[in-house]
Amino acid sequence: MQFNAEDIYRLNLTLQTKSTSLAFGRALYAFEYEQQQYWLKTQAPNVNPYYEAGFLNELAFYQQCIEQQSCTDFLLPFQIMPDVNILAEQHVSGRAALIVRHADVLLHDCSALSIQEMQKILLQVLNAVDQLHQFGWIHADLKREHLVQYQQKVCLIDFEHVQEINSQIVLQSLTATPRYMAPELFHGAEKTVQTDIYALGVIIYEWLTGQRLTAKNYQEWAYLHCQRLTIELPEHFLLFKRLLDGMLAKQKEYRFANIYTLKQCLMTEIV
Repeated sequence: MQFNAEDIYRLNLTLQTKSTSLAFGRALYAFEYEQQQYWLKTQAPNVNPYYEAGFLNELAFYQQCIEQQSCTDFLLPFQIMPDVNILAEQHVSGRAALIVRHADVLLHDCSALSIQEMQKILLQVLNAVDQLHQFGWIHADLKREHLVQYQQKVCLIDFEHVQEINSQIVLQSLTATPRYMAPELFHGAEKTVQTDIYALGVIIYEWLTGQRLTAKNYQEWAYLHCQRLTIELPEHFLLFKRLLDGMLAKQKEYRFANIYTLKQCLMTEIV
């Protein structure tokens, strides 16, 4: 994928940004090029430091992927445009733009799937996250909509919160979504491989039950994750319970330590 300025200038960009994000300088556009769907994201500088930090963090991650050329399997086709000032007439402003291919959300209603089909999907998800971890990064903001399907493979999107494993740099302004936060994060702990695993556990649990966890505010989410959450599965999905117990353990020492042990559980418990 390699767009030039003239390509972008001729496009019919459709603004898709939520009003709150737009007020903070974020702009997200959808466009079509040669019958393919794409997204273009940019951030106006000096409007909101938190949004700007997230965008620059994502650009830096993608740039490292370009330089090392070793982590593209779990990424959608993308391109970084370093200067979008020439797009002023398209009402695009910012220091740089990120262009990413469109892909469909992966996890839909699983009620019609066989156990084997579900196992295959989950292994693909775990492989994608494992590749990210093996590359030395945690996603730090995994949620259902960040798992997509592209050309028969599972990809990850939205890397604004991504950080290096065991990084000493804590992005204080970039917090995870409370729905997917591991208990220790509510106590100010750093994000780790195990907090990614917990978030995946919430995603999988909601997928299996067909119901979303509910809470009214941050305090209720903290109470849910730290004390109240219990795993209740339909009878035909009980074979996934040990997997979820290991992903959603409230104490880190009882949670799966890495994706490898998680995959071993998935492959040995479900036959």
